[in-house]
Amino acid sequence: PKLDAVMNVLILLPFAVPPVVSAVGLMQLFAADPLPLLGTPWILIGCYFSITLPFIYRAISNNMQAINLRDLMDAAHLLGASTWQAALLVVLPNLRKGGMIAVLLSFSFLIGEFVFANLLVGSQYETLQVYLYNMRNGSGHFTSALVISYFAVVLIVTWLANLLNKNKG
Repeated sequence: PKLDAVMNVLILLPFAVPPVVSAVGLMQLFAADPLPLLGTPWILIGCYFSITLPFIYRAISNNMQAINLRDLMDAAHLLGASTWQAALLVVLPNLRKGGMIAVLLSFSFLIGEFVFANLLVGSQYETLQVYLYNMRNGSGHFTSALVISYFAVVLIVTWLANLLNKNKG
């Protein structure tokens, strides 16, 4: 609660810089000798992780505010649980919905991300978006079928997440 204002500014910073500018900065930073990651999947993994951090933070933070964390920890301590037991057996199961929301938000954002994948790794490691872009002059039927199957996968993942969330409480 004390650092909420600072965290709100920090989680919005990645969205204040356009993706092309960020990608060019990352290319300059990681093309040099000490840590040459440009063109490897590691730069994309790190970039994607930093992009999804605001979504993860916001989902977990809102969930922690909703479950009244302090009261849950106090109640667990009154019932004889250690801090680790309270965190693992009481708090963590209550954060399941926030974790599920964080995963779905991150998944839905990253599955449509094109700029970083195209600029940082190019066609060396094709993501779905880069593949679709490269196939733009090919068969329209195949790319249409791929996009429809893509939506079917997103629909199934969302349905399964909703089903798991209903069954667990």
